[in-house]
Amino acid sequence: MLDTIAGLPVHVLVIHAVVVIAPLTALAAIWYAVRPASRPGLTWPLTAGALVTGVTGLIAGSSGEALERRVTAANAGDAAAIKLVHDHAEAGDLARIFCLGLMVVVLAAIFALLPPAGAPRFGAGLANVTAALLVLAALATTGSVILTGHSGAKAAWADQVTATNGVSGGGD
Repeated sequence: MLDTIAGLPVHVLVIHAVVVIAPLTALAAIWYAVRPASRPGLTWPLTAGALVTGVTGLIAGSSGEALERRVTAANAGDAAAIKLVHDHAEAGDLARIFCLGLMVVVLAAIFALLPPAGAPRFGAGLANVTAALLVLAALATTGSVILTGHSGAKAAWADQVTATNGVSGGGD
C-alpha cells in the first residue's frame, strides 16, 4: 500500500509518530485509569492520542511490509541482515495489533468510565475491571513499541556500529 513519499520510505517517517504518540497515549491512559478526577479534562486528548496511535500503527505496519520487501531484495545474499529485518517485521506485526488494541480499549474505557452527567454508566466493579484493562493495554502497547523499535534500530544500524567499533564519536 504505502511505500514512499518524495523518495523516502513512508515507514521511516511514520514510525517516529508511533514511537512518540503511542507511549504518550499509554501514559495518559494510565493516568485516566487511576485518577478519576482527571477524566473530564483528559477525555478529548486521550481520544485523539488513541486514534492517532491506531492509525499510525496501521500505516507503520503496512508501510513496513513494503520496506521489508525492498530491504530483503536489496540484501538477498545477506542472511543475517534478512533475519534482523524479519525479526523486526514480526515484532511490528504485534505492535500494530497492540496499537489498534490500545485504541479500542481507550475508546471503550472512555465510554465506560466517563458517565453522562449524573449517575454512573456501570457499577464500580466493572469500572475497576475497565480501568485495569486500560492499564494493561497501555503497558503492553508501550512494551511492544519499545521492543519493535529496538529490533528496527538493530536491523538498520547494527552493521554500521559493528563496522565502526573503536572509532570515537567525538563526544564519548
